[in-house]
Order: sequence, then structure tokens, then C-alpha cells
Amino acid sequence: MEERARGTRTITIRRGLSGLLILEAAVIAAVTVVFMAGLYRAYSGAVYDESAEVLNLYAVVADSKLSEIEALSFEILSNRDIQANLTAYADDPQSFEAFVARNQLYTQLFTRWILTDGVVSITFRFMDGTRVDVGQRETWLSAPVLEDLASEALALQGSPSWAANVASPHTITLYRLIRDISGSQRFRPLGVLAVTVDAGYFLDHTPSLSQKFQPRIVAVAGDQVLFRHRTGLDPDAVVQAVNGAPSRAIASIQGQRYFIAVKELQSTGWSLVSMLPTQALLSDIADLNVLYGVTLALVVAGVVVCGYAFGARIHQPIAQLTRSMEVVESGDYRSALEAKQPDKGLAIAEVVQLSQRFRRMVQEIDRLINEVYSRQLTIMEMRYRMLRQQINPHFLYNTLDTIHWKAIQSGHQQIALLVRSLSRLLRAAVNSPDVVTVADELRFVEDYVRIQKIRFEDRLDVEIEVPAELHEVRIPHLTLQPLVENAIVHNLERFSGALRIRIAGSVRERKAYLAVADNGRGADLDRVEKVLRGEVDAGKRSIGLRNIHTRIGLTFGDTYGIQVERLEPHGTVVTVVLPWEEGQDEKRAHRG
Repeated sequence: MEERARGTRTITIRRGLSGLLILEAAVIAAVTVVFMAGLYRAYSGAVYDESAEVLNLYAVVADSKLSEIEALSFEILSNRDIQANLTAYADDPQSFEAFVARNQLYTQLFTRWILTDGVVSITFRFMDGTRVDVGQRETWLSAPVLEDLASEALALQGSPSWAANVASPHTITLYRLIRDISGSQRFRPLGVLAVTVDAGYFLDHTPSLSQKFQPRIVAVAGDQVLFRHRTGLDPDAVVQAVNGAPSRAIASIQGQRYFIAVKELQSTGWSLVSMLPTQALLSDIADLNVLYGVTLALVVAGVVVCGYAFGARIHQPIAQLTRSMEVVESGDYRSALEAKQPDKGLAIAEVVQLSQRFRRMVQEIDRLINEVYSRQLTIMEMRYRMLRQQINPHFLYNTLDTIHWKAIQSGHQQIALLVRSLSRLLRAAVNSPDVVTVADELRFVEDYVRIQKIRFEDRLDVEIEVPAELHEVRIPHLTLQPLVENAIVHNLERFSGALRIRIAGSVRERKAYLAVADNGRGADLDRVEKVLRGEVDAGKRSIGLRNIHTRIGLTFGDTYGIQVERLEPHGTVVTVVLPWEEGQDEKRAHRG
């Protein structure tokens, strides 16, 4: 078994499935290329023939529409009412009758412009140069162009003729000489009629003609090209490809190959051109091969299903196991245990055993972590309760002694002040919540200092400079007072001399700093650090710095607490670090 395993080549699930699918795609692609090549050769000739037949239908439709415009021009020149207006103007252009005749002619031409499809404007130019225009103003003929058309119409002696793009781009204009056919001066020239038609009118086609191939139909009139709509083609390139080309050819225009079929229009002598991109042939062949494509798709689907049917039974549990491991790495054991298990059915025994053993391991780890966490919570809760009970009673004893000898030596007013401050102090110590505002804590300190100043008189000087923006900062109750008491205990009670204490506040980097500084003998920083870390006991006469530091950390997080520094030449500063949010002073103002 071991020797056979050493000689066996291994392959990953993903690589095996990928290889199978690549082989399948290669086989299908080879069959498709061979099949499509045969279809292209079989149908390309038929498509060319059918495209030429479609162009013949286009030519018939275009000639028919152009004939309708010529019929409109003949109707205008032969209409008696129009002839009467034309001759009335020609007889005396300056008379009132001529003015009325010109207005009536405008109405007659306007009616025909409205009722005739494809006509964008109609212009009649009298022999003296006066013109009557109806229709879209942007397609009216300019004076120089109209003069040139009038000269050509006189030379043609009344025969209709066509011009391309003289009124505006993508338009054609029929022009002819109108003669007097009813007056006394028979056959005298009365003027030139110009009818401008949108090129799309005769280049447009019915859906039955374009549904299959959708060719680009253009008309080439000498050096002018008429497009049905904007195509992005260069007119010069189209003219160069069409002029001199046979009735059917393949030409390259602006880097794209087209099958070109050319048919001459009988009414104008222009070339009607059908331009079919050769790429359209491929799409047509693809339409013919829908059944073949569906068959190939079914084959591919069958192979893919077979390839993944077995691999999925290995991949799914391994992928689920991998995701569970990632969740466990992030510390979320509960989510890993609640993860969906693979569906029952065919499964790989080794993979199932691996998943089950991993799940049992996670359950055991989660149980141990929950047990340790519960113990830690219990320990922290007990420690916090002990912290609340560690307020030093030394201050209360000294206050009662002070009341005793002041009652003997002083008058009643000072005793009343002392008793009132003590009452407020004790009330705040007993009834205040666990977390108060800095303003409340400062009031507690002021009551405490007021009592101590009665006791130590001029030996004690306390200065409080905390800006208003810090008054609404939250702080654990009995944080600042024990720091002030520490300074008094270590400097006034044990030594003679005066003590100055300063409480100041500031804000830096979204943190509030409250510094309690004194000019006393200074602290032993090495011992203080050990006390804060819990390595040594602070002693009975010291108000516990570690207790204060621990309470702040429990309330706001490990990034907050107290910092102790030594001042030069002598003194100590204890800084309380608290969280600060912008706008706390505004909240205070609103509540006030």
C-alpha cells in the first residue's frame, strides 16, 4: 500500500475539474469550427444572391416614391387655379391682383406640402426673382443655389431633374420649369418649381425588406452620397468604392468589409447601393444554427454536471470546514458551531470524519472559554464591589475630631459651616451613582477642601482650573477626592509646612485630562508603577491609586486610567485620562 502510494501521482480537486472542463471545451470548439466553416461556405453564396434581390426591391420602391414626387410637380404645373395665380402675377407683378395671387399660391403650395409624405419644403421662383417658400425653413434653398437651379431648369425646357444635398444634407431636390399652359401668352416661362424631399423618404424600406439582413442603403449621385440616417461612413470613401464597381462586389470601407450590390435608379440615373457588412453573414448563419447550438449546450451541461457531481461531495464539506476555521481564527466559536452542516447523501468518509472531529474540538474550546470567561466576570464584579468599599475612613475620624475642638474654641457660625459641608460630603459619598460628571465630582472635592481648610487653615491652598467644556465628561465617583486626600495625607498630616494643590483640565486627541498637582515631597515613581500593576501593596495610609486606576479601566476601557509624574524641583502630578466627545459642554448648556 505504501509503495503504491509513493508511485501514485496526485492532483487537486480544482485542477482535476478544470482539466476535465478544458478538455470538454476543446472538443466542442473543434467540432463547432468545422461545422461553422461548412455552413459559411454553403450559405454565403445564397446570401449574396438574396441581398442582390433585396436591392432590386429597394430600387423599385425608391423609383416609385420618386415618381410620386414627379407626379406632384406635374400636378402643380397643370392645376388651373395655380396657373391662374401664376399668370396673374406674371401679367402685372406690381398690382394688387399679383399680391393676392402670390398669397393664394402660398396656400396652395402649403396644402401640398402638408399632404405629401417625404416633402420637407416647396419653393416657387418667379422669373423676376420673387420666391414663395413653404415647409421647413432650414431646408429652403439659398438664393445662389436657387439661381443655379433656375438656369438649369430653363436649359431643360420643362423636363424634371434632381439634385442631391443642395438644400441641406441628406435631402434631394426636384426642379423644373413651369410654363403658361392656359393664358393668352401660351408656353411663356412663369417660374421654376423646386420640391425638396428628405432622403430617408425614398431610401426607407418596409420591415419585410430589412428584417433579415438590415443592410445600409445609400444613393450615390455623382460625387454626392445620400444616407437614410447617420452611419458614420465617409461619403468620399463610399463614392470611391462604388464608382466603377460591378453590380456585386466585396469592398473595404474605413477598415470594414462590405458586400456591395449596385442598382441604377431609372427616374434619376443615380446608383442605389446596398452595403451589407460581411459580419452580418456570420450572425445570419448563427441564427440558422440555433438547433445545433442548443444541442451543444445540452452536451456541455451534461458534462459539467457529471464533472461536478462527484467533486461537489468533496468540495462542499471542505469549503465549509475552511470557512469554519476562518471563523474560529477570529474568535467566534459560536458561529462556527451554528454553521450549516452538509446535506445527507453520498459523502466521502474521510471528509465527514474530519468535519466531525473539528466540530467536537470547537465545542470543547468554546466550553472552556465560556467557563474561564464566567470566572473572570465573577472575579471582576467582586473586585469592583471591594473597590467601592475601600474608601479610607481616616478622613471621617479627623473631621469628627475637628468638629469637637472647634465646638470648644470657635463660635457657632464656623461649626455650622463645617457641619453643612460634612453633611453634603457624606450625602454625595453615599447616594451618588457609580459614574458622575466632572462638575459633580468637583463640587464633592470643594466640600472636602472646605472642611480641610478649616482644619489646616493657611497651610492648605487648593486651586481648581477646569474649563467648562470638561464639566460634562463622565468620571467614576470618588476619583479626584482621593487624589487630593493623598496629597494632604502624605504632605500635611505627616510633615509640617504649607501645601498647594492645583486641579487643572485639558482636552487632547479626543481625551480629557484632569491633573491633580501638588508641591509636596514628591512620589516614588518606581513604587507607584508597581502599585498600579498590583505587584506591591500601597499600605494602609495611602488612598489606593490602583483602585482608582482599575475603576476607570473597568468603566471606560484599558486605554484610560491614571498617570503619575514627578515635578521638579519637588512635587507630584497625578493625571486622570478619560474619554471626551465634542459637544459635551453644549449638552450641559441645554440641560441648564
